[in-house]
Amino acid sequence: MSPTPLGFRTKGKIDTPKLTSDCIEEILKSLDRENDQASLYSWTLVNRSWCQVAISLLWSHPFNNMRFDGNDNEKGYLLIRTYISCLSDEATQQLIDEGHKIKNIKTLFDYPTYLKELHIGNLQVSICQWWEKNTDYMLKRKAQFQNVESLILEMLFNKCNGFKKLDCELQQLCYDNNNTDFVSFSGIQRAVSRLNELHIDCTYVDHQGHLSNLLTTIINNSQYINHIIVTPYFDCPLSQQIPKLIESQNNLSSFNMLSPLVGSFNPSRSASIFSSLTSQVISLTSLDFRKLFIDWNSLEILTKCSNLKNLKFINCYQEKDITLPDSLYKSFQLTINKLTLNNENNSETFLSDLTCTTIIMISKNRLKELVIDFFNPELSQIINTQIPNLSSLSIRTIPPIQQLEWISCSTSLSHLSLSDVGISSRLFSITVCQQIGQLLPTNLLHLQLESRYNIAPESLTCILENTIAKLEILSLDVEKFDDTLLEAIGDYARDTGKRLKELRIGKDTRIEFDHNLCKKLLCVIPSINQNYEDPWPVLIERRVHYREIY
Repeated sequence: MSPTPLGFRTKGKIDTPKLTSDCIEEILKSLDRENDQASLYSWTLVNRSWCQVAISLLWSHPFNNMRFDGNDNEKGYLLIRTYISCLSDEATQQLIDEGHKIKNIKTLFDYPTYLKELHIGNLQVSICQWWEKNTDYMLKRKAQFQNVESLILEMLFNKCNGFKKLDCELQQLCYDNNNTDFVSFSGIQRAVSRLNELHIDCTYVDHQGHLSNLLTTIINNSQYINHIIVTPYFDCPLSQQIPKLIESQNNLSSFNMLSPLVGSFNPSRSASIFSSLTSQVISLTSLDFRKLFIDWNSLEILTKCSNLKNLKFINCYQEKDITLPDSLYKSFQLTINKLTLNNENNSETFLSDLTCTTIIMISKNRLKELVIDFFNPELSQIINTQIPNLSSLSIRTIPPIQQLEWISCSTSLSHLSLSDVGISSRLFSITVCQQIGQLLPTNLLHLQLESRYNIAPESLTCILENTIAKLEILSLDVEKFDDTLLEAIGDYARDTGKRLKELRIGKDTRIEFDHNLCKKLLCVIPSINQNYEDPWPVLIERRVHYREIY
């Protein structure tokens, strides 16, 4: 007899299909990846199985993406209040003895065991919020903030089953320098042994040496980190350990840097960083360099990275121009598909046009995406004749349109980003916009326009009415976005038979359009993304800078 199909009645009962725990976990992980915590929390109310999975995901990275605005102030306080309820009886008694009023409430779950990703600085700020809300003036005079911090950090390091991601950026707050000795925790080695991603901020003044000792422990106990993110700052003890950290890994895939407000890695420290990368030439796929010194030796090392796909030089320096004889370009080639060359200004120490051209020439064989600050006739000629597969071009300083005439004949370019963030903005004049519209090739799918000024609806219409490009995505990152801009784009979408699939509006753009109008336009523009983040960081830094000055 064949088995009874699901849902058929058998002996007065109906067999209800059930999802396995693995299926439940995958469904909820998709919500977690989308950072949809509200929906994820609602699934805790379904049943015990769903609740356990949802709780484990919600508490795997509670300190990520905290902005510390009005809502997150409450969030940080509530997180610490819950974690304090998870402290051991002995630790709780220490706080009570200091004068803290701690309610003896045991949690339903042992939340610290779920922790996979920890941002220490965000944890510190959250503890600070709890401290401000729970300690009066007299208690602050006799109790120690560092005791609360140390007890919670020790619990998290000892109880977690191994961090996947650790951000070691610390916060000085309004208290004394950090006194938490991480390596004194009994579970420190197990906590860091499974790291996949590590953030190190070398700008922090590590007076006690605790952060440096933590990094030493990571170097000795964690050899499977795939992603390292470093904030460079001169030649401090933390900076000195970065090369050893890189060399200690077995399969490093990306080494990224974040630009500090001041400071950099000097030429000697920069050279040691590049030298350490020789240990990872097989596994590296992405490199993002900030405020490093570049020379020919460093570029030669990068040509040995056989699987490198993405390379960024942002605010990097040189001691002299890097050039290469034409006869050597064939033997010295990078394997990258994407190259970013951005500088904040034209300082003599930043990478020169000549150096940038050399880097482009040793990348030309496989290059598909190029982001660059400068543009000149020589570069235009190189792109037009020697980089036939370029599909994405982003230019941060608009050249004379004549230098871009080859774009109209391009058969491979599908994304074009133009921005004008200089003091004398000229990108969005009527004349230039008409030329831009006529310049766009038929196969262009995505046009991205960025400026620190507003764009007039007449200028935008001038681009759209003069182009034969079959645009599917239009991105605008400007100062203000109002009804007139929205209507101009809506008219274009209607006139082209609803070909436009998505409108992206820069995250920091001031929105001044009628949201009812936005809803009506969804019938001709299926997706209107009002939270678009510009992927090129230097432009964001410039825009903030200009807003402060002007």
